[in-house]
Amino acid sequence: MEIIPESEWERLIEELVADKGTAILIGATDSGKSTLTRYLIEKLVSRDSVTSFVDSDIGQSSLGIPGTISMKIFGKAEDIEDFSADNIFFVGSLNPAKNIPLMIDGTKKMVNNARKYTELILVDTTGLIYGEYGKALKIGKIRALTPQHIFAIQRYDELEHILTMIEDIKIHRIEASQMVKKRSRETRIRYRKKRFDEYFDKTKLVEFLLDGVSFFYNGRQLIPKEVDFKEGTLIGLNHNEDTKALGILLDLENTSITFKSPIQSVKGINRVILGDINLYEQEVNILL
Repeated sequence: MEIIPESEWERLIEELVADKGTAILIGATDSGKSTLTRYLIEKLVSRDSVTSFVDSDIGQSSLGIPGTISMKIFGKAEDIEDFSADNIFFVGSLNPAKNIPLMIDGTKKMVNNARKYTELILVDTTGLIYGEYGKALKIGKIRALTPQHIFAIQRYDELEHILTMIEDIKIHRIEASQMVKKRSRETRIRYRKKRFDEYFDKTKLVEFLLDGVSFFYNGRQLIPKEVDFKEGTLIGLNHNEDTKALGILLDLENTSITFKSPIQSVKGINRVILGDINLYEQEVNILL
């Protein structure tokens, strides 16, 4: 994919190379955050700057699977060609306002993991910027991650209610590119379906039965019989807090769960995270 950069983007590269640290990208939906992120990664890697990317846009992730926060380390050109996650954190929802503390905790977990390996980290965020939910999510992430840079991409002044609350962090106000195209709801649904189809490749799915694991929903442990989860529900397969893979619920009874997943072994899986996304419902419309 050829990216035509804006004139000010090169300045961002120079500042990142000089200062290192973490940079958070914020902006409304279809403001060009993902395009800018990819451009920055390509240019930084070409200058031998190993860079981590944390994608917390759970609805339209460019790196991971919808419903997850993802992370990847880019050290060479081959890593960019394989633009897929090294690690994921299963949130279980497409709506970032559903559980803001979980969104913040998951992003912080991925960033802390990235900081073990790289000095440069780029964090993409959702397009939720308006209202109290948007402000709480963005300010919460900024306070949790303590970044060195904020790349604020806006068309007018739609981010100022967030930016005016920030102190002691370098803010780069960037004008949204006129080349960015707005995507329809149908386009977004098709994109999510494509990502799920690629992950749950029919030729790689295996059916598993697990018993005696702990179940969590919306960040809290629960007893499965307390909530009715339908066949087709997207689940996270965890070892403690680390999501190892995703699965599709087939049956859930007491402490026993049957599911399909491309994971090769369930050894070490001791938690199942139940989500709000159902892959058999019309909006996602994936048929396996």
